[in-house]
Amino acid sequence: MTVMRFYDGLVCLALLASAGCARGPSHAVTLTVLGFNLDAARALRAEALDEFTRTTGIEVDLIPTWGTSAEQLGQTLRLLNQHASTPDVYLIDVVWPGTLGEHLLNLTPYQDPDSRSHIPALLANDTVKGRLVSLPFYVNIGMLFYRTDLLAKYGFPHPPATWDELESMSRKIQRGERAAGNRAFWGYVWQGAAYEGLTCNALEWQASFGGGRIIEADGRISVNNPHTIQALRMAARWVGSISPASVLSYTESDSLNAFRAGNAAFLRYWSGGVKARSDGALLPAGPHGRAQAMGGFHLAVSRYSTHPQQAARLVMYLTSGPVQLRRALTGGRLPTIPQLYQDPALVESFAYAGALQTAGAAAWVARPSTIAGSHYAAVSQQYYQTVHRILDNETPAAEALAALERKLVELTGLRPGAPE
Repeated sequence: MTVMRFYDGLVCLALLASAGCARGPSHAVTLTVLGFNLDAARALRAEALDEFTRTTGIEVDLIPTWGTSAEQLGQTLRLLNQHASTPDVYLIDVVWPGTLGEHLLNLTPYQDPDSRSHIPALLANDTVKGRLVSLPFYVNIGMLFYRTDLLAKYGFPHPPATWDELESMSRKIQRGERAAGNRAFWGYVWQGAAYEGLTCNALEWQASFGGGRIIEADGRISVNNPHTIQALRMAARWVGSISPASVLSYTESDSLNAFRAGNAAFLRYWSGGVKARSDGALLPAGPHGRAQAMGGFHLAVSRYSTHPQQAARLVMYLTSGPVQLRRALTGGRLPTIPQLYQDPALVESFAYAGALQTAGAAAWVARPSTIAGSHYAAVSQQYYQTVHRILDNETPAAEALAALERKLVELTGLRPGAPE
């Protein structure tokens, strides 16, 4: 039996158990939600679901999920392709709406004021062919984490505001720490392996230099331009100088381990992995400003649910301002409603809340998953493999990006154009 078939079987058993164990009288509605692991499910029940049931009388069963992101996407697609009436609600990755959109309920008729107040780039990400098919549950963004003790030791009053400052500060601290005996010390660690994490890192460099979003919202393939070339040449310069050569094999866990071991001054990492009162800052700015790639998860209603109105009501509730604020304060999940960053309790808990509030909408960068639709996985793979070759000095940036542009045209049927 394959791992995928075993995973499918576990989900099916859970769905059958949920269908057979609905609580309360026969006329009561019980919704099923798929996508949370066991720990997250327990937390969500305490943070929000118990209150939702008390208020509405609608019961909610959480179907546990297992496996990698790719395995979970495969299972979700199989259920939706079968027009399964359960689950009613899916927790989906930020890059899935374009792939799943045809199977998801249009939430526009059910919208309330909070649902219109999310980060505009995320609402655009959730809108597929004019239909709002999901809503943001929480957001992770790429951020810069740093050693406050080392900044103080070397006379830096604040974290770097630009990529140039990051490079110069990294060099000074790295030189000093190695002279003090830590020969394994580096200035900056990040995610450089050829995988989705590199897509996020490189998109941040590219966008901060004015190089666009790989594919623009109107369908222009914009990746091949002088600004992107400049950004990738900058990052290639780091490898072996302020970042170890092995950074080109680093995933999130590798970079985090190096930082926690005391072997790096700066770390690019996701906000979702950091608790309140951490030492974090916005990523440095390039010539075009700041750019933080967005990760995180969204909630969507199946078009095949037999309880669409109640399911949409649950999604509106879980993505609302009060629930997002509560989850931010208790679990460190960043809200997707910008106004919440003005809340005094949130500002007190997150040192970087003020910076997020003032970063501006342009700094929140979504990957081009909605416009690429079902082609997104292939688009991202072509992008991160190309970037990796540039960072490893296998192919000059200009040549590599020209070849990437041709490949993306072939994959998507879209046409080249200038970045926004």
